[in-house]
Amino acid sequence: MPHPDTTSDMPRKCAGNPLKRCLGKGALAIGVCMLACGGLVLHQSKAYGLLARIHHGLIICTPSTGLSMTATSAGLPHQNSPGMLRLELASQPDGRLVVIPGSNPLSEVLASSRRAHTLLMLDLNNTNPADVALLVRKARMRDRVVLVPSSKETTEVALQADPSMLVAIPVHSMREAYAAHRMAGQHPYAAYLSPNAAPDLFSLVHRDAEAVITENPITANFQPDEFLAEHPVDIVVTPQTGTLPQATLARDS
Repeated sequence: MPHPDTTSDMPRKCAGNPLKRCLGKGALAIGVCMLACGGLVLHQSKAYGLLARIHHGLIICTPSTGLSMTATSAGLPHQNSPGMLRLELASQPDGRLVVIPGSNPLSEVLASSRRAHTLLMLDLNNTNPADVALLVRKARMRDRVVLVPSSKETTEVALQADPSMLVAIPVHSMREAYAAHRMAGQHPYAAYLSPNAAPDLFSLVHRDAEAVITENPITANFQPDEFLAEHPVDIVVTPQTGTLPQATLARDS
């Protein structure tokens, strides 16, 4: 005959094991859902990154005046707006970084731009690149910003400020193209070329740099379709988007 204590434990063990299995399966399902949601958020974040946008087509960048910017308008949340905004930065006497003209805090502009999925080109001017990079990281905009230094010395500091933030380096000749590539090393960089540069120079930097930036040549005989066909360009800075092909603007929106 079984011992009384043994027989009294058997029902509890039989009832307990299925419950543990159910709880374990429930926890596993919740974990899988959380991983899936996290992966979706990460995918959506990367989809709005600079390099992903370049992969899908030309990016139109429009200079902005700080006077017309607010916390909500800074991100250009309108469907027909350019995909990138170029901003001038300055340091206040108290150390705050602002967008000029005006005094919109850079931190607020970065936050609103992230919400609106807007890319930014930041002219560093006399600011400390390390301070700018810190605010960009806090706003989780590292993959949506191009830093534009004001000198060779500032360029070197900007390259050291963050290992993954894109830095624009001006290139005017083949020699400068090779020098920029050596200076950047393993750091991602964008080559900033004059629209009057030779097509061969555009092709060279397109091979080595992560992105090629130029400006829209405003001339009487300018043909946008011909220019873009002969020059491999990723970002065009232009105050007048109406001079660019409608098909180009459609790709960017």
